[in-house]
Amino acid sequence: MPHTQKQLQTLALSKRTQQLVELEHKYTAGGFRPMPAFFVEGKGAKLWDVDGKEYIDFIAMFSAVNTGHCNPKILAAVAEQMNKITLVNLATHNAGWGPLAERLCKRFGYDKVISATSGSEATDTAVKIARKWGIVKKGIPANEMLIFGVGDSFHGLTSGVWSLQNSTKKRAKYGLDSKLQTNVNPSTGKIMGYGDIQAMKECLAEHHERVAAVIMECLHGAVETSAEIKYSRAVYDLCKKYKILFMADEVRQGAGKTGKFFCYENLGADVKPDLIAMGKSMAGGFYPCSYIVGTEEVMSLVGTGEMASTFGNTPLGCAATNATLDLIDEPGYMDRGPFLGAWFQKEADKWQTQFPFILEAVSCGTDMCLYIDESNPAVTGRKIAALCNLKGLLVTSFGNRVRMSPPLVLTDEEMERGIQILREALEEVTEYDDVPGMV
Repeated sequence: MPHTQKQLQTLALSKRTQQLVELEHKYTAGGFRPMPAFFVEGKGAKLWDVDGKEYIDFIAMFSAVNTGHCNPKILAAVAEQMNKITLVNLATHNAGWGPLAERLCKRFGYDKVISATSGSEATDTAVKIARKWGIVKKGIPANEMLIFGVGDSFHGLTSGVWSLQNSTKKRAKYGLDSKLQTNVNPSTGKIMGYGDIQAMKECLAEHHERVAAVIMECLHGAVETSAEIKYSRAVYDLCKKYKILFMADEVRQGAGKTGKFFCYENLGADVKPDLIAMGKSMAGGFYPCSYIVGTEEVMSLVGTGEMASTFGNTPLGCAATNATLDLIDEPGYMDRGPFLGAWFQKEADKWQTQFPFILEAVSCGTDMCLYIDESNPAVTGRKIAALCNLKGLLVTSFGNRVRMSPPLVLTDEEMERGIQILREALEEVTEYDDVPGMV
């Protein structure tokens, strides 16, 4: 039976939260549709909103604070730098950029690096470099050149990479349905779905001579990890066979989430992408930093005045990145992702027998996901996420999925509490007619 009106009132949004929701709705454009929680303080894996309510962060700001909020080691490095100088940009030289560039190249085994700010800028830059490589090295006419993505991926919303993702009516209204940068087979008009190696084989067998590159998030955390590894490795091998650049988008899945620094490293020791785009947690959330590393063959094509960013490779960004690299490379740090993922999977496997509306539960390091059968309108992924939010657990939803990605600094106690809240939400979701934030 539904809860009483009195009980439902305990789930109401606060007056201050409602005011802020209305203010954003009136004066802002774009963005996503996050849970209605407005935060003013964070530490580690905990957050506090405008009313002082405490939450456990199971999102890590879309994997941008894998090292936790206000990580003291990164904070100290950034604060020290702020007291010296805040901005030195491409108008001149930042004395810290050369040493960091050397560190990034040697740490990851590449020849050159470009600095940017957002993850979208990083993937966009990688695609831009690949296009020049296709013209200069592979001899593909620019008006015929293909850059492929795969289905159900996200590389950002800039004009240069949006078309590499699944087509939407919203994108079409901007006139960005490119037939040259796409995840659709030009011959069949069908999306080359993530996990469908046959679709990629058929497409590359026919079109490889005019394909410059394939860009991929190698592990999505959307299906069983071994299947993702098998698929992504097969795509990599096809790229090598046909002399096609393989570009790894590590913006979300990099920085130690999967037990290795980059998720592509799970494909095998012999796998080396031609270009890697990284961002989000590369600076611990203290500064917007993204980087593109690549081999000499591709990076040597980038000339002066062709790729640069006003707020790339700045003193604050370099300080934050250096401190973050130190932290990620500490013994045991990257082990936390697989540990937390296995913990979630063990619990979620039990839930699948207890709750008939759970279709599947998967995890890949700290990427955790519940697929929900929404045939019953009383149960949706969004409703479950909203209920968790009101109980003090910040998760999110996409389609019929409840998505989680907690920071690697999450304690055992916080993980236990988070699992408890999620279980409570699953138990109670059908008892409520409406949950604030579900629409």
